[in-house]
Amino acid sequence: MPNSKHVIIFGMDGCRPDALVEAKTPHIDRLIREGAFAPTAQTGVITISGPGWSDMLTGVWGAKHGVTDNSFEGANYEQYPHLFQRLKEKNPSLVTASIVNWKPINEQILRSADHAVGTGSDAKVCEETVRYLQSATPNVTFLQLDDVDAAGHKHRYAPDVQGYLDSIAWNDSLIGEIWGAILARTNYAEEDWLILVSTDHGGTEYGHGQNIPEHRTIFVIAHYSDGTHLEFPAEVNIVDIPVLVARHLGVEIDPDWNWDGNLAIA
Repeated sequence: MPNSKHVIIFGMDGCRPDALVEAKTPHIDRLIREGAFAPTAQTGVITISGPGWSDMLTGVWGAKHGVTDNSFEGANYEQYPHLFQRLKEKNPSLVTASIVNWKPINEQILRSADHAVGTGSDAKVCEETVRYLQSATPNVTFLQLDDVDAAGHKHRYAPDVQGYLDSIAWNDSLIGEIWGAILARTNYAEEDWLILVSTDHGGTEYGHGQNIPEHRTIFVIAHYSDGTHLEFPAEVNIVDIPVLVARHLGVEIDPDWNWDGNLAIA
């Protein structure tokens, strides 16, 4: 019998939580209203995409995974591999997918996803994901959207910059379309979905990369299709996301993985 547990992770690159709150995001607002929201979660000290996505997708901080920039030189993925690999160590039947705008995520981090597509476009991430969900049954899917980060570099990372807020609203519309595709699945009534939404870093002015609150403060949203109510603790970190995924899928977290994520939830 197929595993009825499913997780989809939306990664909105470069999205400040204070701007997320200000933007017009009806779909994300509903996820927050019906789920749990950690608006003061933290990413690692090197606030750029290579280290940030590595934090999220390996469950360990940079001191372990070794990624310090977007060249990925010094990566220690042999000792600290990505989430998909860890999950399959416990349950090889799990189906994994990664559909991203920023292609290095698949080329460098998630190198063994069952279904991997690098699109170079947020719109194409949405299109490919909707198509994939109509024909496949993934247990865990990672999606990366890049337009918010691009808007920050172009317009400024700030909650009062309209161009930045518009990009967040655009991503919300894509999340809504993909969520609709999940709800329209033939076997949705028998499936148990966890929707996670987060980001790799924030920013100020036209950039990011500093170890300051505006760059390190991120958000995590968790929404369970069965109505499970989750209460986040005061401290939530980007490395906690694999913990949420593993728990939902019923995968035992091996102490030998040495994950830094250790989320205590009620």
